[in-house]
Amino acid sequence: MPIFSKVGVVGAGTMGHGIVEVAAISGYQVYLSDVSQDILNNALEKIKWSLQKLKESGKLKESIDTIIGRIKPTTNLNDFADADYIIEAVVENSEVKRKIFSELDGIVKPNAIFATNTSTIPISTLAEATKRQDKFIGLHFMNPPVLMPLVEIIMGNKTSQQTLEITIEFAKSIGKDYVIVKKDVPGFLINRINGRTFAEAILMYDEGYQKEDIDAMTRFRLGMPMGFLELLDFTGIDVSYNAALEAIKRGEKEPPHFKVLKKMVEEGRLGVKSGKGFYTYKSKIYERPKIVPTDSMYLVNPLSIIAPAVNEAAWLIRNNISSAEDIEKGMVKGMNWPQGPLTFADKFGIDNIVNFLEQRYHDTGNDYYNPDSLLKEMVEQKKLGVKSGEGFFKWNYEKVDFGPVRYEKLHDYAKITMRRAEKLNALNEAMWTGLTQAFNKAKEDKDVRAVIIMGEGRAFCAGDDIEMMHYWENTASVIEWSQKISSPLIDTLTDYPKPIIAEVNGLAFGGGMELLILFDIVIASEDATFAIPEGLIGALPPLASSIGVGFISRKIARYALTGEWLSAKQAKELGLVDTVVPPEQLEITGVEIVEKVKRVAPLSSMSIKRAINSIRNSYLDNLQIASQELTILSTTEDFKEGMKAFIERRQPRYKGK
Repeated sequence: MPIFSKVGVVGAGTMGHGIVEVAAISGYQVYLSDVSQDILNNALEKIKWSLQKLKESGKLKESIDTIIGRIKPTTNLNDFADADYIIEAVVENSEVKRKIFSELDGIVKPNAIFATNTSTIPISTLAEATKRQDKFIGLHFMNPPVLMPLVEIIMGNKTSQQTLEITIEFAKSIGKDYVIVKKDVPGFLINRINGRTFAEAILMYDEGYQKEDIDAMTRFRLGMPMGFLELLDFTGIDVSYNAALEAIKRGEKEPPHFKVLKKMVEEGRLGVKSGKGFYTYKSKIYERPKIVPTDSMYLVNPLSIIAPAVNEAAWLIRNNISSAEDIEKGMVKGMNWPQGPLTFADKFGIDNIVNFLEQRYHDTGNDYYNPDSLLKEMVEQKKLGVKSGEGFFKWNYEKVDFGPVRYEKLHDYAKITMRRAEKLNALNEAMWTGLTQAFNKAKEDKDVRAVIIMGEGRAFCAGDDIEMMHYWENTASVIEWSQKISSPLIDTLTDYPKPIIAEVNGLAFGGGMELLILFDIVIASEDATFAIPEGLIGALPPLASSIGVGFISRKIARYALTGEWLSAKQAKELGLVDTVVPPEQLEITGVEIVEKVKRVAPLSSMSIKRAINSIRNSYLDNLQIASQELTILSTTEDFKEGMKAFIERRQPRYKGK
């Protein structure tokens, strides 16, 4: 519902004619001005084409002719004399804009409001060209205005509350959600954060990362609709360059990526419009680069993009420029992010954000990376996000210790941590029992969609505690141990209804490696090592030599028979590990995988798990045979010699008895 009758739009380019179309659809009489009738005619043709597309999709309530009838094209600004609300959408040049507003100021009625669609130029700088600074405001539409659901409303230094309220009502009347930028800062909200994310993508490219890996990380790990380099090509390298140049002319510090943009513009690499930018195009018509997920995208840390965005968002909040809620809304609705930067931060961990920024600041000396004081305070106050129950937002959190096993509910997933770091998280009776209790607690919680398991310290799990095995006196004691201690966990895991993700940070030996066979997704640090050396101490790996050989790979037999170690890469080739990442990415990759798992419908996830479990369970007879073999071995002289030699740190002297 219109809140006044007439709107004026200056500039018939992409943004201008899109704003006119939105206003006309919403029932406003709209004046559209530009310097020539040819430009206006071209704009009207584009509006008609767009309206036809909307009509075909059933989104128009009125006829195209009725809507077009509300648009009055003109080359004379004097026709704006009775307009109530004037929106400027001309070229991003402060002098051009100021000249237009100065001229309009003497034409339109005194109570008319001026709004600028600028994305980079200070609102107050433009308002000073008029005698109505209290009636001057920023109204930044996203491209394309007809489709994008959000506008930024930016207060100038002298913008009145009444002007703000009228602009909010106008935004609502044309069907747009909005965010408010309370102070006139360069880049406002969305482009201020964009200025960090796009810059980081460019800097990574300049540092030698492959463009495909940068964009694959952005699309397939962070879930963005387009890679940042891909998007820069689409919008035009010169557009980003000119925006940065405008900021520099106003006295702002030259951004670190400016030299790269300048060089590309000088070389004519403007993106799609010139046939070459970061990518090469067959013609000047956009054809999406072929970007696919690869292992090498895990070489690019997602925090390279997210941490600078969060740092900027923290600055906006601390300086009372925008609210946390508006920052999230702006990036989700304005830039199609899957979630806002603050939600990313809470999920990845505020401590990880700060650690990344501090390392980057140390490496570069660039103030862009100096963590905002708000982030440092949050870390000091243990407001780390999901992992502590509070960060920028509040999250459901619960912590329970089952002996050496810690269970944490992190809002909608669980984290189970083995905590015998001094013993490399070796599996003793308390660890086996604690794991069973923790997994059962996660299973019974309806809110928990997935479970992450990890080890504290420098090991995931070094296998069964030799001291525990040393006390296996006879067959009966081994059987009793199996029934009371190990079987409950194995039975729980082979029928577990929820996805289990393992984060392997160091050693995964013996039972520690074998348990991975019962988990669904295994992420390993590049420096993780694996082995099933039970045969070297006179025993055997029951899970690996049964379920492992059938479910994972026949090649496991080699490692069971030799006790050889595997690197993370070898474990991936074997099929035991799914993804190998640099050590500093292990935790955030676990969060990333959980987020992907949560996108799957809950009932679908349970059905998939039942199908997977049925295959694992088909090897249980083989496991029973392997367990019987272990029971027999535990009574032999060789087994006792193997245990003794291990404790005494010497080579065993086996007799085959």
